[in-house]
Amino acid sequence: MTLQSSRAGAEKPPMADMIWVEAHPDPSAQGLRQALEAQGYRFGANGSTAIIIATKPDAFLIPPNAMEVLWWVREATPEEVSKVLSLRPGWVLRHSQRSELALEVVQRLRTRDLGSEGWVRKMLHQASMEELLRLTLLRAMDRSGAAGGAVWVRHGDMYFQRVGDASFPQAPLSLEEAEIWSKEGRAAFLAPEERLGLLALRGAFVPLPQVMSDMREVESLLVNAWRLEESRALSFQDDLTVAQNRRALESELPRLVRESAAKRESLALLFLDVDDLKAVNSTHGHPAGSHLLKAVADRAKRLIRAHDRLYRYGGDEFCILMPGTIAEGAVKLGERLLRILADEPLLLPEGPLPISLSIGIAAFPAHADGAEQLLAMADQALLSAKRHGKGRVVVAE
Repeated sequence: MTLQSSRAGAEKPPMADMIWVEAHPDPSAQGLRQALEAQGYRFGANGSTAIIIATKPDAFLIPPNAMEVLWWVREATPEEVSKVLSLRPGWVLRHSQRSELALEVVQRLRTRDLGSEGWVRKMLHQASMEELLRLTLLRAMDRSGAAGGAVWVRHGDMYFQRVGDASFPQAPLSLEEAEIWSKEGRAAFLAPEERLGLLALRGAFVPLPQVMSDMREVESLLVNAWRLEESRALSFQDDLTVAQNRRALESELPRLVRESAAKRESLALLFLDVDDLKAVNSTHGHPAGSHLLKAVADRAKRLIRAHDRLYRYGGDEFCILMPGTIAEGAVKLGERLLRILADEPLLLPEGPLPISLSIGIAAFPAHADGAEQLLAMADQALLSAKRHGKGRVVVAE
């Protein structure tokens, strides 16, 4: 959300843009827009508050950089309202309601109760790290009058962007890069002693050190949420391959599908099966089978991008999730993995052991409309790869 600086005596920045999405034109929309413009609101592509005109709420209409949404719709079921508001905070209003009510809602979106007491109270009621980070960014933007911002969270020695707009780099930052950004004043650490996160703002009217003074009130909440998330990450890790485990996949896949739907992006799933693992265990012993699984995981980790995810599904099966990727892109990764495994056999005392995989691929929304169906379609493609001779990639039909 783009908000004006609350610094006493500071010159107020100009009214920032909001995003206007008229997916399904309606006669009431023009009157609403004119009323908003009369109040000084402007519309452009870089805002983070979106006004969406549609027949009904639809997650596919949410702009990727929208942090909150006012829906102006003809009709809406409770289920539809619940779904879109679970993706972005906001309000759903019907065309039949007064435009004055929409003006009031927009004003509330832009001037939330983020005074010190309200800010801490809001933080205490947030349930997840994602919600805490989103509110932290909103608070920083409110205090600084910034036009945008982003927050990265540390995992190991790397920082990964969790909330923010597309004007900031999506690639992970190293601890060294984060330190440089902090020293140059381009960003500031959240909970500096823990270095748990990094916050950057775009177009701020208030210096970062002054903005960050507010964050000290809730540092303990952020640290506790971060530590809980890190401990859950360990419980979601496979001990043998250090990939994420099946529990992690079942937890993350529905969320990634929802995010892909909101961004109107594809999500590709590769289902991998190590060919003839039982024969390897029988011939060379179970330690050799364990080394084989580790080798597959290690080579897959070398190929996937920073925001892709590798899971050990169980036994001899792995899954790879590729956000923002269509099936054809997943095929390229699968074929590269097969080539690398063929070129790098597992070295055993008895000699080199060839490594072979069968891979099934499905993508949302091309092959499935939800998480369970996506997994099932990739599994069917995997079975087809097995039936047709193993050591190959097959895409769902």
